[in-house]
Amino acid sequence: MNAGPLSTDDTVAALPTWLDDAGLSARWMTLDGSDMATLGISLPPVLGRAVAKRQGEYRAGRTCARYAIRQLRPTPPVFDSSTVDWPLLGPDRAPIWPSGVIGSLTHNSGFVICVVGASQQFSGLGIDVEAPVAPDDSLGLGPRIVHPDELALLVNTPWSEAGFTLLFSAKEALFKAVYPTVRRFVDFHEARLTALTDDILHFELMPDLASQLGHQRTLYVRAAWWRGQVLTFCARSAQIVPNDFRPR
Repeated sequence: MNAGPLSTDDTVAALPTWLDDAGLSARWMTLDGSDMATLGISLPPVLGRAVAKRQGEYRAGRTCARYAIRQLRPTPPVFDSSTVDWPLLGPDRAPIWPSGVIGSLTHNSGFVICVVGASQQFSGLGIDVEAPVAPDDSLGLGPRIVHPDELALLVNTPWSEAGFTLLFSAKEALFKAVYPTVRRFVDFHEARLTALTDDILHFELMPDLASQLGHQRTLYVRAAWWRGQVLTFCARSAQIVPNDFRPR
């Protein structure tokens, strides 16, 4: 079944437990390359002529969002979901969430995942899933995304062979988490890995980015292997502090 066990405990159990901790709610679905029209999600005009795969990603993401929002605790937010499939697609292609909700979506060729939280608790969430990139395939992209010192920190760790994929995914998650605040493109070198402890990546933010985030100097990204993919997650607290929310 494409939707997977969205409304059962299996969906939660299939994701890392830290995605349902600390006021978060997450759901996922498998993708099959179709438009997934049977999900009953309306498409925005900009996707009306998109390929079936892209339409399917959009519909699956909104379906996951619907279930994830309903499961927010202690009380799911109240908003109109009868005529609107949240989140909306903003002019910058970033998701627009209903009042009281902040969230993030990610997808690759096989899966779509949505995580949400209360906007009173979080100012930004970022989730990313990536299939491992072969070392030879990363050679051309490497210098634009990672610094040699960052890769060196992953040597002799369980992530050494997937270092490039881990760093790419972690920075994508971090950028999604800060975007609601900075509202701009963030370069990969504006966040520098400084440590990895217990699958938590510590990133130092460069001065310009840190300044836009209330002089926040550090962000943490949680990582895990999930169904053969690299899964990463970053959360920013609604209260701006120098060293922000660290996933357990």
